[in-house]
Amino acid sequence: MSALLAVDDLARRYALRSSSWPWSRPLTLRAVDGVSFRIEQGKTLGLVGESGCGKSTTARLVLGLLPPSSGSVRFEDQPVSSRRDAQWRALRRRMQMVYQDPLGALDRRLTALEQVCEPLAVFGEGLPAERRERARELMASVGLPRHLFERYPHELSGGQRQRVVLARALILGPALLVCDEPVSALDVSVQAQVINLLQQIQQRDGVAFLFISHDLKVVRHVSHEVAVMYLGRIVEQGPPQELLSRPAHPYTQALVSAVPTPWRDKSAERIVLQGDPPNPLSAPAGCSFHPRCRQQAPALIDIGGGRKAACHLLASS
Repeated sequence: MSALLAVDDLARRYALRSSSWPWSRPLTLRAVDGVSFRIEQGKTLGLVGESGCGKSTTARLVLGLLPPSSGSVRFEDQPVSSRRDAQWRALRRRMQMVYQDPLGALDRRLTALEQVCEPLAVFGEGLPAERRERARELMASVGLPRHLFERYPHELSGGQRQRVVLARALILGPALLVCDEPVSALDVSVQAQVINLLQQIQQRDGVAFLFISHDLKVVRHVSHEVAVMYLGRIVEQGPPQELLSRPAHPYTQALVSAVPTPWRDKSAERIVLQGDPPNPLSAPAGCSFHPRCRQQAPALIDIGGGRKAACHLLASS
């Protein structure tokens, strides 16, 4: 059986100039550089990495919101294009996005119920009364009480807004939800509620998730597989328990060592990466971890236990 979402050698490059002068030197920003992964139906891929590594750009490429410079995205065995044509619209109703800032994702002029109904109106599904009834049922299923249905976004709490965003994303019955930092703006207790809700939705409807986050504890809890990005490339990928308990790539090791936990061995020290992080506008040739490692680009190889990593130290061992 083919994967629900197949991403192969995906890249996005931006042509820039070193200054505003017309004779200035042209530069190339490689926001995403040869990313490949698969997501099966009803599964979650967690995508982690520092700010600016290309996670959100990857999400937009997957949804066809940006045209790729090279590579391909296939969803349900159909190519995802950035052309806003009938095929793109048909695919997009099956692929929805949950944004980091729920207040920014909602229209402040519309009530919660009106916003959840809006996707049905855009695709011309049902009569107005039928849309409202369908929206009420879905909003109740994601834990929103009826007295909140007619409130505006500024009258709702952060967790309530995110539930409205989830209901709006689910109203068309998508097979894939792309979640870009969906709980980072919420309190810890509300984060747990939203995460549990996402897992209930996955178990009930079989929805797949591309879950982007900085929080490794959250990613470990929700993901069936984790991919670690560094400077536009995936440097390690595998099951969350294996990858986060025994990280193989030096960058993953540094990320895991930075996670605060009361159960860590006191003798375990925080790993501080040496060397300067590379400039994305003048990325070094070869390995993206250079000058912190070697210059030649390593391949993403199988290291056992269902894991892959791109590191010369592992290839030579």
